[in-house]
Amino acid sequence: MEGYHLEEGIVVGRKALPQGDLLLRFLTPGGSLEAMVRKGLRPTGRSGRLSLFHHVRFQLYRKGEGLPTLTQAELMGRLHGLEEPRRFLLASFLAELAYRLASPEAAPRIYPVFISGLRGIAKHPRPLLPLVWAGWRVVKAGGLGPNLLGPGLYLKTGRLQDEGIYLGERGVEALRAILHLPGSEALPYLEEAPLERLLLALKHHAEEALGPLKATPALTAEL
Repeated sequence: MEGYHLEEGIVVGRKALPQGDLLLRFLTPGGSLEAMVRKGLRPTGRSGRLSLFHHVRFQLYRKGEGLPTLTQAELMGRLHGLEEPRRFLLASFLAELAYRLASPEAAPRIYPVFISGLRGIAKHPRPLLPLVWAGWRVVKAGGLGPNLLGPGLYLKTGRLQDEGIYLGERGVEALRAILHLPGSEALPYLEEAPLERLLLALKHHAEEALGPLKATPALTAEL
């Protein structure tokens, strides 16, 4: 639909293009979207640099079939702590996963989990813990939750089996808690869980459905 539209969301992608334009990606409560900041036409408002993980309110102008143009932007808030390299890497993985899954139907469920996950990654002394919780919750909210009814201790092709990514008893118990209990009740199960294996299983599970995620090579190197 042509015309001006107001949106609110989190900046999850920022790419400078050769011609001087800037491509931005946002995760909003209504879904994922892209917008252009045209060279020489910087948006008005208190926008700053529109850096990754900034919470912004913005106005888009759409005409025709191309990407909408960002015309106004206002910074609503930012999370301090995500500038730390490892936390930034974990947040980038969660952002890419959420962006890929946030269809208009799934976004209202994904968005609050994504926000909670970012806050946890920014502040928790073990940032991998909130990433594992939020990542699996985002996958479930996006309709890709695994089937955990089997007796196996390995996860493969979305099911518990006798081969695949080994989770062990505590890993399976923690994953069941993540997917079926409220966050405050699930987090204690993660304290003693094999977080690295749960994250590796999340990566493989997501990529089986979505294809390669750009953030995963660097993330895997950290594990």
